[in-house]
Amino acid sequence: MTVYTIFGMIGAIAFALTLLRYFISKPSNLPITFLQYFVGALFIFSGFVKAVDPLGTSYKMHEYFEAFGAEGLPGLWEWISQFSTLFSIVMIALELFIGLMLLIGWKPRFTTTIIWWLTLFFTLLTGYTFLSGYGITKPFLLLSALSLLLFALVPLFHLQAKRNKMTWIALGLLLVLFLLTQFTGLFFTTKFTDTGMKVTDCGCFGDFIKLKPWETFYKDVILDVMILILVLGVKHVRPLFSETGRTGIAFIFGVASVVFCLYNTYMDLPMIDFRPYKIGNDIVELRKEKQPAKMEMVFVYKNKSTGEVKDYSVSDLNGLNYDEWEFVERKDKVLDPGIPAKINNLRIENNEGEDITDELLADDNYSMMVVAHNLKETHTDAFKQLNEIAKGCDKAGIKFYAVVLNDGHVDEFRHEYQTPYPFYSADETPLKTILRSNPGLVLLKHGVVVNKWHYRHLPTFEQLNKEYFKK
Repeated sequence: MTVYTIFGMIGAIAFALTLLRYFISKPSNLPITFLQYFVGALFIFSGFVKAVDPLGTSYKMHEYFEAFGAEGLPGLWEWISQFSTLFSIVMIALELFIGLMLLIGWKPRFTTTIIWWLTLFFTLLTGYTFLSGYGITKPFLLLSALSLLLFALVPLFHLQAKRNKMTWIALGLLLVLFLLTQFTGLFFTTKFTDTGMKVTDCGCFGDFIKLKPWETFYKDVILDVMILILVLGVKHVRPLFSETGRTGIAFIFGVASVVFCLYNTYMDLPMIDFRPYKIGNDIVELRKEKQPAKMEMVFVYKNKSTGEVKDYSVSDLNGLNYDEWEFVERKDKVLDPGIPAKINNLRIENNEGEDITDELLADDNYSMMVVAHNLKETHTDAFKQLNEIAKGCDKAGIKFYAVVLNDGHVDEFRHEYQTPYPFYSADETPLKTILRSNPGLVLLKHGVVVNKWHYRHLPTFEQLNKEYFKK
């Protein structure tokens, strides 16, 4: 599925709802009615695919906060990053809530304003994701932030003339920003490179679909235009149901959105798993590259007199005048990205630093893997039950081991909690991807994920033996 497919499906739903509304009540402005349903349905869809896995969004927001800290005020962003999970839950619940409220026309001016602000915030994130590949400068960040701030003020002016004036001012500032970007080197320092991007994926649709940075940025720009039209034409947004009915729906759905996010964050594993380690997937197969990428070695040189920067292939270097050009860097140019492995960052190491991933996954028998991405923050009470499962597995000849982030205190942890099974190490990112639980348990057989458990719902060995091992 692509972003075009998603937009097409949402567009078809919005068109059907607009047509139904036309035959029922003849709305005063059909384009506004269509946008009302399109934007509302899109927000509900986007919110839902993230609400089934709020921790995924939390990890992504933490990644953004780290990137922002590299731009300046690292202490502030480090402090804010402590609230990544809370921030994500509030944002996702609000996205779900406000999407439905737009569909039913609850408090149109308030609803369109919140949706407008949310979309500007998303545009800030996706714009930073994509444009950082050009080596953006602080003047660009400041002018962009000013443009977004002016746009954010548009809904606060109640008179149409004032809203239009503020809109034109913001658009004019964007035009200046665009022209300066195109004809000066004030804002961008390099040509676009994938490696230059500070965050390579915005997480707009969670793990349901991964968009290219430019796709998600342009998607948000198009959405900005749609919602700006809604903001300016808010008087044509017509409600459904009575005022009491709308308020009741708003309250019930608002509470339900928060509860749904909290459940998928703290009480159990995500209700729907979009990640490559979901139950039934073959990790061994997903680690295989389907088609290798084609690369070309490129040498970057800078003209000593004009400052022009150019890329040269190996064959081009023969005729290069080295008195005029100086070497800058060597890089690899992607000619064909190929089809990479869906799992390309999993490396499990033993105490000697040897890669034992293939060895562990090749086991034809059942094996149990404890996953803990952070031993300092893990729920230690769960290890009492894990130790009991491990003892039963040992007697039954079932391999049982843990894979954790090696923070230098693994031996100390094992001694304190008397864990009678080996501990191996891996990077934090794949561990967070395998399980949204710290710790959690994975049942494997020949590299296939048979089942997974949150630490709140760990099985007993007797249950495992009856349901899996004795079959």
